Amino acid sequence: MNKKQTPRRKTLTKKGRLASAKDWITKYNGQNLISGYAKWFGVDKICAINELKNLGVIIPEKLENQIVESIKRRIEQRNSAKEKAEVLKIADYDPDNNFAFIVGYTSGGFPFGLTQEEFENEEYGNKD
Repeated sequence: MNKKQTPRRKTLTKKGRLASAKDWITKYNGQNLISGYAKWFGVDKICAINELKNLGVIIPEKLENQIVESIKRRIEQRNSAKEKAEVLKIADYDPDNNFAFIVGYTSGGFPFGLTQEEFENEEYGNKD
């Protein structure tokens, strides 16, 4: 039995959400209509604002701008965190100190080959 786990309300199209939301708004008891709509129907807050406006809900422009700016800041923070992680990956891995012989590079740009330690072990192993 392969039953879908996602609630139906979260898989609705825009047309379905707008039809369902008319009744949902009258029953909503929370304090933040935008967040409540976004969570209930599984959409982001910008989509929730646009759809609530289509339904005739008055949303202050200041609040809308504040939400849009916070989302932009969060996206910028994630991108900068990803960039820092990539730089740290590359900076922590210094091929000049680790490899005696570099055979090639992976698709991600990391070298592979014989390390200094492996090279020294091979040298001493051959002398015996």
